[in-house]
Parts: sequence; C-alpha cells; structure tokens
Amino acid sequence: MTKLILNRRGLLAATLAFAAAPALAWAETAISTTTLKVDDRDVELTILRPDAPKGIIIFSHGAGGWPAPYKALLELWTAAGFMIVAPLHVDSQKHPKRADYDLKAAFMLRLADLAAATDYAEKAAPGLPMASAGHSYGSLMSLIRAGALEGMIPAQDPRTKAALCFSSPGVIKGLIGPTSYASVKKPVLMVTGDQDVLPGMIADWHEHLYPFETSAPGEKYLWVGKGIGHGLAYHPEAPGFAESSALSVAFLKAKVLGDKTAEAVLAAQGSTVLADWKTR
Repeated sequence: MTKLILNRRGLLAATLAFAAAPALAWAETAISTTTLKVDDRDVELTILRPDAPKGIIIFSHGAGGWPAPYKALLELWTAAGFMIVAPLHVDSQKHPKRADYDLKAAFMLRLADLAAATDYAEKAAPGLPMASAGHSYGSLMSLIRAGALEGMIPAQDPRTKAALCFSSPGVIKGLIGPTSYASVKKPVLMVTGDQDVLPGMIADWHEHLYPFETSAPGEKYLWVGKGIGHGLAYHPEAPGFAESSALSVAFLKAKVLGDKTAEAVLAAQGSTVLADWKTR
C-alpha cells in the first residue's frame, strides 16, 4: 500500500511538472479584446494569445460570469501553447444589456456567440486544431459543440476536437435526458467535486457525472475533487486547482495537439489523496 501511495504521488508530481514546464520560459501573455457583430448584437471577445499558438480553445464562462475571473486557468492554457477566445455572453453580470435576457433566452445566443468566436479564431490563427471548454452553463455549451443533444440542437461544430468541462449545469429538466450525451463521441474531461452543488439548481453533485457516464465510451475522463465545490475553475488558491488544471493541460495537449507525452500522463494518472480519477 505504501509503495502504491508513493507511486501515485510520483504520478501527480510528474503531472504538475508537465503542466508547469511551458511556463518556465513564458513571457507576459498578450491579452486583448475585440467586438464582433452577431446578427444585431455586439459580442465582446477576450483573447489570450501566446507568441506562437499551437491550438485554440473556445471558452464559455458560467451563468452570470465573465472571462476575467478565470484568468489563472486561461493563462495556464495559454502558457501551454493555446490561444484562448472567450465571448462575453448576454447573461453575464458584466454585459451592458443583461436585463434584456434571462438564462433561457441566453441559451441559443450563447451558442451563436461561440460559433462566431470560432469563425474569428479560425481566421486569426488559420489551420490550428480547436477545443471547446467551459464552466457550468459554459460546459453544456462545450458539450453541445462536441455532439451533445444531436438532432435537437443543430449547434455541433466539427472543428471541436475535444470538450473540457469544469462542473456542468446538472440535469436540466426538459432538456437533458438519458440519451442527451450519447452522441458525444469526442474526448471529454469533466472536472467536478463532491461538494459541487448549487442551491436551488443542483442539489446532488452526482448530476455532474452524467455527461461522463452517458456519453459514448472511449476517451472520457473524470476528476472528482474531495471537498471541491462549484467554483474551482476561478479559485486558483483551492487545494484541487493545481492538480485539476495540470490534468486539463495534459488532456488538451493529448487530445487536441496529439502530444504523446501528454497522452502518457493521462494513461498513467490515477486517484490521489485529493481526487478520484476515472476513465471509460
């Protein structure tokens, strides 16, 4: 048992070192904003671009959120070679016309934002592979772009090679059913925790396991932090942030860039004192 624990600690140390390695020679990230016209709306994009991007991540913030609180996570991905393009959705507390929309009205507009952001990124950095990532409500957007709700919502994007999700909006009544994620055949990493609940919305943290458990098997990964709640993605001081974010880098490099070393990190990963780890 002692040897197993030491091995797991060694794997964790290797994962953290793997994620940190690009940052050792990393200069200040170039952060900018631009505004797109999407139908009759202005959509602000936050863009983080490394000197020589290798891939692109289209990021969708949580309900009521905005890109800035996720700075630590986004900068880690940028340090790993990814250009980040993150729209400000109409449900954001920072959106100037938030009062005109509720979460239901924001649903299709979020998907339109992400499609426009993807088109922008494709022109700004042509030929690079892409992933969709998000937190909470943004995770659902990312899963839809990776194939969820096929036949119900025509928003799947073939340019999305993988979906990276911090938490999820849970099992939304009238929308998410037993087969909602069955059409997700692309790689998925779900990051959640055993305290990942939202009063009035998600009473049982196990709801976050639904995309992992009901999507098409193959290249599906699940990290469940012990004592971790819903806001891990924007709390870099949280105990599980370093481990989960390091694994997110390994996942992105492996599934988007085809990095064999990153693939080996994922293959060797197991449960740790901080979190349970599962694959299917």
